Amino acid sequence: MSLRERLRARAEKNGAIRVGLVGAGQMGAGLMSQMERMDGMRVVAVADVLPGRAEAAYREATVQAPVLPTDDAETAADAIASGQRAAMRDADALTQIPNLDIIVECTGVPEVGARVCLAAIDAGKDVVNMNVETDATIGYILQRKAAAAGVVYTLTAGDEPGTIKELYDFADALGFEIVLVGKGKNNPLNRHSNPDTCAAKARAQNMSPKMLASFEDGTKTMVEMTSIGNGVGFAPEVTGARGPACSVSELAKVFAPRSAGGIFNGRGAVDYAVGPAPGVFVIITTDQPKIMADLRYLRLNGHGDYWALYRPYHLANLETPISVARAVLDREVTLATTRPFVAETIAYAKRDLAAGDKIDALGGFTVYGMIERADVARQARQLPLGLAVGATLVRPVAMGAALTWDDVVIQETQTIVRLRREQDAL
Repeated sequence: MSLRERLRARAEKNGAIRVGLVGAGQMGAGLMSQMERMDGMRVVAVADVLPGRAEAAYREATVQAPVLPTDDAETAADAIASGQRAAMRDADALTQIPNLDIIVECTGVPEVGARVCLAAIDAGKDVVNMNVETDATIGYILQRKAAAAGVVYTLTAGDEPGTIKELYDFADALGFEIVLVGKGKNNPLNRHSNPDTCAAKARAQNMSPKMLASFEDGTKTMVEMTSIGNGVGFAPEVTGARGPACSVSELAKVFAPRSAGGIFNGRGAVDYAVGPAPGVFVIITTDQPKIMADLRYLRLNGHGDYWALYRPYHLANLETPISVARAVLDREVTLATTRPFVAETIAYAKRDLAAGDKIDALGGFTVYGMIERADVARQARQLPLGLAVGATLVRPVAMGAALTWDDVVIQETQTIVRLRREQDAL
């Protein structure tokens, strides 16, 4: 039975999967639009802090059902039961709606992601977390709490970490040795990009300037690599990763170990390539002669005893319904971290920072992210990027330098800080 047939059967027996969405921006509205074209699932409650944006997302998704604005969980539940949709501003209230089957977090704000994911888990609801910034900071403890509560916590299909993991699982199931996992980078790297420098381009692409700046300054790539690296136990070889420029046909050669003509010291790394965007890849090898002969016969992109499995696209939010369906129907996790971190995304100064400066949002004016080995980051007391937002500098940090725990006073009242301290204690 196909997934669509299973969703239809589920809807006929138990009703459509009822999805609560937090974050109704570009990604959230696209997710809703895709679900409206599918069988067996619907976004029935949306929360966004901006007035009117939840209602606007329903309109953009061409939802025909009546929409009720409310921030009361029980009122929202009654509306959903009667066939209406709920539009909210209070994400905490949304997680308490009793007749939701699953929560999708889609804000990109680390603290909001932490609060929403934890509240959903505590409420006994499955969670699909599109907020990779949160996962790269506290994904291990969120997964542990979800497992203890008997619910699913997962990142999403379609975003690069989840798409890489699907390729990884394919190769792993077939018994290949996986040498490296990676992704292409979409935008030219500019560590100094900020909402002002990319405002015109963001308007042209109908994007948030902060989101585009987080792509251009490398932050998004770094947190994505951190989440997939921790999910499969692969760390970067160097600070910020190597990020070579190459074509798709060169992936197996460039991302092989040095002993085979590549640029990597060994096996088991996570990295990115400038050029093969928006695709993702894994590099595989085998020592079985017949399999090697067959791979060459099949003309898989290879170099010596190494081959690249490459997927040339990822559909981001438009694929998220697949993870929603798998979580609810099969209790299946697309990607989650089940082991202590091997990688971190560290906060680096985007400009000279002075004592008293306050760290703004990711994709902002003050910091960008750089992936690092977790053991290196711990030894140097480097500050995880997801904890930096809202922190205040207590001493100067030069442009291009890593921030440390000793450079800032962080907001200890934040949920993400409390969960990170709990995670570190493990």
